[in-house]
Amino acid sequence: MSNQDIDHHIGRLLKKDPRYTPQAYHFVSEAVNYTVSKLEAHRHVSAFELLKGVKSLAASKFGVVSALVLESWGLSTAHDVGQVVYLLISEGVLSASEDDDIRDFDIEFSFDMV
Repeated sequence: MSNQDIDHHIGRLLKKDPRYTPQAYHFVSEAVNYTVSKLEAHRHVSAFELLKGVKSLAASKFGVVSALVLESWGLSTAHDVGQVVYLLISEGVLSASEDDDIRDFDIEFSFDMV
């Protein structure tokens, strides 16, 4: 999917649900690709694997202030990341397996770089 296509879908999501910034949607989409690229074989990733990928990608891009950057986009918790993932799934930007569930993101997870 091209960046222009993703931007179109994100525009639609922002009209329906403005809780998260365009940057949040782009970053989570990028984090999915980043996380999958770190695997030995291409496959779906678990919620926990994606959260670790979000944290790792944010740390590499933003360093010690990564949690603050994510928070400024509305991504304060694992639940927020799950919401963005499932909103992107609803627009066809991402896909889910039959075993995936939004409740998989209802866990304690810190984006702080301690």
